[in-house]
Amino acid sequence: MSTLILMNKYDLDSLQFAEKLKEKNEVRVVLIQDAVYMVLKSSEQSEKIKEIMDKGVKFHTLKGDVERRGTINHLLKDVELIDYDQFIDLLFKEEQTVINI
Repeated sequence: MSTLILMNKYDLDSLQFAEKLKEKNEVRVVLIQDAVYMVLKSSEQSEKIKEIMDKGVKFHTLKGDVERRGTINHLLKDVELIDYDQFIDLLFKEEQTVINI
């Protein structure tokens, strides 16, 4: 079973939730709108996010949201930029739980 977490705001507590879920599930986090600021190299939480990524949680950001905020060259290394079609594919993947935070 896998879990897809959608986040639209800067919220460290939700990331800790993702980390806990990873203990038993595949977890992907899609950051949209202002949540994309969480995965900037200069983010105050960048080290914590790297730790979560090292545990296997995969992070994605919507390319359009990153471009609108001018942060495309400032993302952490393993964050995957996805377009809207890829987002829809992730959203409708079989046998997964989707959580909107």
